[in-house]
Amino acid sequence: MPMFSYKALDAEGGFVVGEIEAPDKRDVARRLERLGYVTLDTGISKPETGQRLFSLQRSVGQREITVFLRELSLVLRAGLTLDDALLLLAGEERRGLAVVCRDLRAAISGGQSFADALRRHPKMFGADLIAMVRVAEAAGNLDKILESVGEERLRTERLLDKISSSLRYPAVLFVAAISVLIFFLVVVVPQFAGVLRDFGQQPTGLVGAVLGTSDFVVNNGDTLGGILLVILVAAFFVFRRPQARKFAFRTLSRMPGLSGILLLRSTVMFCSSLSTLLGHGVILTSALRVMADSQGAFSGDLDRVVEGVRRGARLVESLSAVGYLPPLAIKMLRVGEESGEIAIVARRTADFYEAKLSDRLDRLAGVVGPAAIVAIAGIVGGLIVSILSALLSVNQLIG
Repeated sequence: MPMFSYKALDAEGGFVVGEIEAPDKRDVARRLERLGYVTLDTGISKPETGQRLFSLQRSVGQREITVFLRELSLVLRAGLTLDDALLLLAGEERRGLAVVCRDLRAAISGGQSFADALRRHPKMFGADLIAMVRVAEAAGNLDKILESVGEERLRTERLLDKISSSLRYPAVLFVAAISVLIFFLVVVVPQFAGVLRDFGQQPTGLVGAVLGTSDFVVNNGDTLGGILLVILVAAFFVFRRPQARKFAFRTLSRMPGLSGILLLRSTVMFCSSLSTLLGHGVILTSALRVMADSQGAFSGDLDRVVEGVRRGARLVESLSAVGYLPPLAIKMLRVGEESGEIAIVARRTADFYEAKLSDRLDRLAGVVGPAAIVAIAGIVGGLIVSILSALLSVNQLIG
């Protein structure tokens, strides 16, 4: 999405400038209105001098942001001011994050709040973090909230790591199977094909299909390699767009086997984010709007939930109307909403579904791994048996 610069007036009549990532100007105006700003002017930001599609400069990862938030909380609890804490971390962090620390310190020295300074880097610091920092600055407990956010982010990263590792193993096995199959068709099969053709035998059935496939791959290897390269490059650029990633997520969420895992992941992410935001003083409507604008596990259906709550409906009623969460999660949130402890109940709900997700991933890894190995062995074994059968038939003809 493009980056837009804006000029606006805040609730106190102060002049505010910044940048925000959005699909168009109307979305920029909508987000600024949610923040209580009066939009004066918006325009597409000019790229920085020397900015290129591929850059040798190392980008700042989300794990580094998590470590930065925890370190910042630690030095603030030690008694340093925010200005001194950022100066200290600027000398300790790697180059990319050190530049960000210095920029945040410069913005704070210029009179901006820490939340406004974080908004200068929307790709690094999400709307949920900025909303909680704004509340923390008003309450005077920035160090505690940063510590809590850092721990929550670390917890989320560990969960995502477990999901990716559970899916990475069968993916590696699949790539290995494809590689073995290509090697067999390109290197091994042509050796036997020459022997069979020298004896004038015309292979049929499975042997004929294998030899035909091998001939096709060998004769069109350059073309097939070029097509594969184009597909990979196109996929790389397409999936850089948030809309493409959301479409892929929705498509995967409908696939048997993955739909349950992705639903559990979305439930954990939603309940965890809701608990964190509400637990740190962000009101419900603002928390839902922040989550709806965030990129990640939240689908477009959350916009309908936000609209329903804004019109006066209860949270669980809006969630039930769009089927956003499993029925049990909605029942648990209903109890929290009726008791006035929705943040606590949301945290317990996230823990419950995180345990279910972990158990599902363990079972998936225990089934998919052996099944993939058996499938690879069956494919390679079938090819070897077919070729050996053809060779035996040739030996019988000779005999």
